[in-house]
Amino acid sequence: MGEVIGEFKSVTKRFGSAVALDGLNLKICRGINGLIGPNGAGKTTAIRLSLGLIKPDAGCAELFGLDCWNNSLAIRGRVGVLYEKLAFYDNLSGLEQLRLMAKLKGASDSVVKLRKLLCLVELDESAHGRRVGGYSAGMRQRLGLAQALLGKPELVILDEPTANLDPLNRAKILDLVVFLSREHGISFLISSHILPELEKVCDNFILMNKGKLLRQGVLEQMLDKSSLLSVVKFVVRVQPIEAVAALLGDEGYVEDLLVIDDSLHVTVKDATLFKQRLPLLVGQVGASLDEVRMVRSDLESVFKSAVTEKGA
Repeated sequence: MGEVIGEFKSVTKRFGSAVALDGLNLKICRGINGLIGPNGAGKTTAIRLSLGLIKPDAGCAELFGLDCWNNSLAIRGRVGVLYEKLAFYDNLSGLEQLRLMAKLKGASDSVVKLRKLLCLVELDESAHGRRVGGYSAGMRQRLGLAQALLGKPELVILDEPTANLDPLNRAKILDLVVFLSREHGISFLISSHILPELEKVCDNFILMNKGKLLRQGVLEQMLDKSSLLSVVKFVVRVQPIEAVAALLGDEGYVEDLLVIDDSLHVTVKDATLFKQRLPLLVGQVGASLDEVRMVRSDLESVFKSAVTEKGA
């Protein structure tokens, strides 16, 4: 998963009788992390706790090797945040808004540097002097991202960064996140319900439900675990196709078998057993195996499988 820059160790947080985090263990890695889970999973509580805004009842949360509660000011100096609900002074210009936030954060308020930052998030010079109240939704989101980047943070937390944006502006925000991560070395923790978007940009995923970690890892690891929970489809190119198809038809783990063009489309209940048995069957009839390809699941499938598995 890459270098770990943050970790929750058996973190529990209660609000009265409600348990928001229940012995939560997770790792935030360098790169782009996707934080996913259904409503009420504890994502917002985890974010607030990582910023030192609330104190855990048990366990320990760390960022950059520092305790999030005891060293919250030091941590917030190294973290930028874009909240889901943006709040600006609409009578200020974009440049004035950014300069005010820079002063409050103790970051450089150099006009030259702030203009460069606005251009970095694709707010051109014509927007710098325009009142924020006249910005479009996409422009306001980019201004919020510029605020989060003040002080050159090592980690930026984005809470639903593409909510309420049209498809074009959603794509622009995500492209910008990838650019900032790859070219400027900034890590991200993105909480979002738009899973296909996260699938395109994230290096690491954290799947939560009911205050607990269900799964964590790169997408390939998540998909491998998902494949063990339900039927999986493979496409097999082999010659002679008829002989192998006849043998597969007698295998108890095979749910469905179709010959389409020059390929076998095999649906199985046990992917691991299928991978073990296929070479043996091919060798049994002296066939030539050209390709085996799993029909790829997606992040939404992983999400549904994991949450269903845990009885959510």
